[in-house]
Amino acid sequence: MNNFENKVYEFIKVNNMINPGSTVLAGFSGGGDSTAMLLVLCALKKVLNIKIVAVHVNHGIRKEATEDEAFVRAFCTEHDIECDFYNKDIPALSKKWKMTEEEAGRRARYEAFEETAKRKGADCIAVAHHQNDVAETLLMNLLRGSGLHGAGAIRPVRGNIIRPFLCVTRDEIEKYLKAKRQLFCHDKTNDENIHTRNIVRNILIPKMEKDVNSSAVAHLCRAAIEFAKADDYIQNRTDDAFKQIVKGNKSKLLIDLKSFRGCDEAIKANIILRSLEKLTPHRKDITSAHVDSILALSCDSFGSASVDLPYGLIANRSYDELTIGKKDTKNSPDSAKEVEIPRTLDVGDKISFEIPNLGVAHISILQYNGGKLFPSSAYTKWFDYDRIQGAVFRCRRPDDYILLEQEDGLHKKKISKLMTDEKVPKSKRDEIYLLTDGSSVLWVPGVRMSGAYKISDTTGRILAINIE
Repeated sequence: MNNFENKVYEFIKVNNMINPGSTVLAGFSGGGDSTAMLLVLCALKKVLNIKIVAVHVNHGIRKEATEDEAFVRAFCTEHDIECDFYNKDIPALSKKWKMTEEEAGRRARYEAFEETAKRKGADCIAVAHHQNDVAETLLMNLLRGSGLHGAGAIRPVRGNIIRPFLCVTRDEIEKYLKAKRQLFCHDKTNDENIHTRNIVRNILIPKMEKDVNSSAVAHLCRAAIEFAKADDYIQNRTDDAFKQIVKGNKSKLLIDLKSFRGCDEAIKANIILRSLEKLTPHRKDITSAHVDSILALSCDSFGSASVDLPYGLIANRSYDELTIGKKDTKNSPDSAKEVEIPRTLDVGDKISFEIPNLGVAHISILQYNGGKLFPSSAYTKWFDYDRIQGAVFRCRRPDDYILLEQEDGLHKKKISKLMTDEKVPKSKRDEIYLLTDGSSVLWVPGVRMSGAYKISDTTGRILAINIE
C-alpha cells in the first residue's frame, strides 16, 4: 500500500464508509478520477475485505463513448472486476424530465447505480468526487447565490453513497495514475471553457492557486466540510419547525406566518427552501435572492402581495398566510409558452414554427465543412449545434445571462443588464422571446448573439435559424 492508497484507506476508516465483508459498487466512467478510485479499491480489497462491482453508463452523447466503454471492459477484465453496462439516451431523457442534459445524466447514472446495487446486494455506492470537485461546487453555488446548504453540498457519506476521494486533490490523483502508468479516458468537453463548471475548474481555481494561495483547493474543501456540519444542525432544527408551521401537498403549501415570524432567521430561510424543494424536483435555479424575496414578502401582515419564482412557481401572501404553488397561466397562454427545438434533428432536417411576438422561425441543420460565409442579418443566425444541450425559445428569467465576445475572451452579462445597455423598453422586456440553453442565452433576436455558440474550426453541425 503506497502513501496515496494509505491516505484514502485512513479516510475510509475515519468516516466509517465500508464495513468488512461489504459489496462495494463503484461508478466507473473510464475517466481519470473513477479509474484511480477503482485502482485504489482493488489495492485495498483484501485489507477492507470487500467485493467490488462496477457500473458504466453510456450517455449516448459523445462520439468517443464507445471507446470509453471498450476501455472500461478491458480494465475490468484485467482486474477481475464484475461490471454492469447501461446505455441511456440522455438527450431524450432531458426532454422527458424537463431538465438539462447534465442534470438528466446525473439522475440516469444514480438510477443505474441504485438498480445495480439492489440487484447485486451492494452495501454502498462509491463515486470519485475529490477535493477539487468540492471546491468547484462550493464556488459555483456561492456565485450562483446559494446559501449554507449549497455550500456544503458534497459530503463524504450521504445515505448509501460514499466518496472515498474527498481527502485527495486532482493533482494527487494524476500523480498516482502516472506512477501506476495507468491510462484512462479523457472527455474533451472538459477542456471547453463555455460552461460554468469548466470556467471555474480551468480558469478560476488555477488562478487562485497561482496568485492567491497554493492550498486554495484544500482550504475551500475544509470550509465546505464546516459548512456541512453547520447545515446539518440547522436542518434538524428546520425539520421540527416545518412540521408545525407548513401544511399542504405537492402542488401548494400554506405557511402560518404568525408562527413563522417567531422563528430564528436561519430557520426561516430553510423553511422557505424546504417548501420550494417540496414543490419542484430540483432547485438548481433557486438562489438566496428568491428566498430573500419571499422572506421580505412574509414580513408584512397587511393586504396582499406576490413574488414570481423559477419553475413556474409563485408566492402569494394574504395577511398572515403565505401560499407557494404553481402559477395559474390559464388566462395568459403566451406567458408560459415555450418552443423547444427538437434535439433529435440532424443534418438535412428542416422544421418551422411560430414564435410569439417574433414571427415564423425556419430551422435547419447543416453540415459545416468550412469556408462558408456566415449570415449577417439581425434575424438570421448560425450556431454550433453540437455545443447546445437543449435549445428553447422562451421569455427571460431572472438568472438568464449571455456570454459576449471581448478582446480578452468571453464575458458573462446578465440579460437584464444587456437589455438596459441596448435600451430595450422596460414595457417590452418580458415579452421578448430569447433562444436559450438552460440559463445561457444563445440569441436575443434583433439584439445580440452569444459568442459561446459561434461557428469555429471544430464545428461539425450548424443550427441555422431564420425568423420571418
